[in-house]
Amino acid sequence: MNIGLIFPNKDRRYKTVHLGLAYLVSYARTVHNDLKFTILDTRVATKKETKEFFNGDFDLIGMTVFSPVYFEVIRLFNTVRNSCPGVPVVLGGPYVTTMMEEIFEDTPADFAVFGEGEITFSELINHIKGTKEISEISGLMYKNQDGVITKNALRPKIKDLNSIPLPAYDTFPMKRYPLHRMITSRGCPYACAWCNSSSIWGPSYRRRSVENVIEEIELLLCTYGRKIFVFGDNSFNISREWVNDFCDTLIQKKTNIMWSVSVRADNMTQELAYKMKEAGCYNVAIGIESANNEVLNHIRKGAEIEQIQAGIKMLKKAGIEVLSQFVIGSPHDTLATIKESIAFAKQSGCDYSNFYTVLPFKGTHQWEYVEKHGTFLANKTHNFHTINPRIVFETPEFSYADRLQAIKLVKKEGFYSNKDKKSWLFDVAKETARMLQETLKGPAGEKVYLILKSVYKLKLIKKNNI
Repeated sequence: MNIGLIFPNKDRRYKTVHLGLAYLVSYARTVHNDLKFTILDTRVATKKETKEFFNGDFDLIGMTVFSPVYFEVIRLFNTVRNSCPGVPVVLGGPYVTTMMEEIFEDTPADFAVFGEGEITFSELINHIKGTKEISEISGLMYKNQDGVITKNALRPKIKDLNSIPLPAYDTFPMKRYPLHRMITSRGCPYACAWCNSSSIWGPSYRRRSVENVIEEIELLLCTYGRKIFVFGDNSFNISREWVNDFCDTLIQKKTNIMWSVSVRADNMTQELAYKMKEAGCYNVAIGIESANNEVLNHIRKGAEIEQIQAGIKMLKKAGIEVLSQFVIGSPHDTLATIKESIAFAKQSGCDYSNFYTVLPFKGTHQWEYVEKHGTFLANKTHNFHTINPRIVFETPEFSYADRLQAIKLVKKEGFYSNKDKKSWLFDVAKETARMLQETLKGPAGEKVYLILKSVYKLKLIKKNNI
């Protein structure tokens, strides 16, 4: 059985393996022994590879859907329908779970997977083979014989993440990716107003074992070479004990990798920061969101700015580079609170600061807040990405004019970061980093990499405004 999978991200900044598709493949292989997968990653695929994909002979084509690339999804969907008529199409990914039945409006696929997808996708393959009734597949939406959209029951989450095989990296052109990207957990125990993690994963938080994660790291190093590792968890240090054990294992095994994560600064200790640095962590991103405690309370951050500042100092004392991240437009934000955040960013001691205008997603407290207290300036989340300046709603206490002024103030400080477009300069920098990792081993390679990274961030990015 031949299955084609598409990752639409042609114009996005980062070249990265789509872990969701990689997990779909690895799990399906454990159930079916007759599958051949072909993956089209539109960010790295050549014109020849793209043409060959759409001339392929498939029994099923799947496509992952994110809101920033939804218009590319529509174009690709129409291409599939024209070039592969009669081949069933299934959609999946976070935007399907956000939009649910509405996903069929612009992309009328045969099926759509919502929630956690590994088991659902594998059972859909059974249905295509004629061995599974479609009504029995949890986590699936489809059109019945009358063309009516049917939504089956939500599939329960996989309790043991270690039971899922390691991602099928062999289906991707790994040499074209400058980073090794991994996920060690799913979900988040917090429910910040603007974040749709909880609306997608639910309130559950599940983590892989340290041994399972180390196994994947060693697989990537042995098979695909030494690169920077980026862990894409919502918050890497939810369990300080887990992080401590993870770092101890890296140190004991002398893995000598450089890695970057997102952490909660309020859940940091000085001892843990030192341990992370010793284990190879060179960079962390911290979602501060706002420097105003009232705003932090309203967005359900679960931390105060004083706690966040203390965590930043611990990380900096350990010698770890810190990126702070703020959002413009949280519930109860005003021009005055944005000015507070700008002032904090300038004196916080962080190496870099980014401000983003918030984009509401259905199912979040942010969306409900705008519906109740504000006015949307566009009707669908995927339309939000086309608006420039990216102001997609306003509230009485934070008007459009004030939001525009906030963006201008942030831009003046060099903090505004709403661009996610690919750039030849960014690609060259990342590829150079990959080559350094392969050729210069140990401390020498790390030192050269960090020097070049600093030059790139401080000089080239500002000069080219990317």
